Amino acid sequence: MGIIIKGITVPALLVKLDGDQSLQENISQLEEKLSSTVLKGSMAIISYDDMDLDEDGKRKIEDVLSRHNARFLGYKPLDGKGAGKPKAALSAIKERSLKIINKKVRSGQRIEHTGDILVIGDVNPDSYVIASGNVIVMGTLRGIVHAGAGGDETVTVMALKLIPQQLRIGSYITRAPDEPDIAEYPEKAYVKESQIIIEKI
Repeated sequence: MGIIIKGITVPALLVKLDGDQSLQENISQLEEKLSSTVLKGSMAIISYDDMDLDEDGKRKIEDVLSRHNARFLGYKPLDGKGAGKPKAALSAIKERSLKIINKKVRSGQRIEHTGDILVIGDVNPDSYVIASGNVIVMGTLRGIVHAGAGGDETVTVMALKLIPQQLRIGSYITRAPDEPDIAEYPEKAYVKESQIIIEKI
């Protein structure tokens, strides 16, 4: 059948490897699909099942993504030989576990994780997303978000629409204005020179 690439929600891709094919066959197909200019610059999650994907194999896959300017978010094993903790690679320096929330975060909900959090959906007002690492929202972020909750001020908050009630990175806090201008493009927030900077991705 070959590998399958699905758009979870722009700009993220779910790449499902084919367990019936060899690692090299999967890599060749991935190279071919990523050569499309449509997929360049995407974010990618690699899903594998019934595959003995060792560290060397993971490195080769990550190298392919890097060559095609696709940002690697992590691994999402299914219920098979590959089952285990997802591995995040949002930081080139540190490895953290990646918690994937595959639904919207409703008002009143509180999501906490020691590591990175990826929300595939909206974060509604009066909800909380708290991570010791990065926070990525593939939707509209309207709630309260705290990245770097353990004191790490090198992390990033990213969203397709970034209009949080409160945004905190490490010990730095900011909030959206009462009548914010809603950008029509994804944005990221990070700390620079002792203040939170928000810019277009």
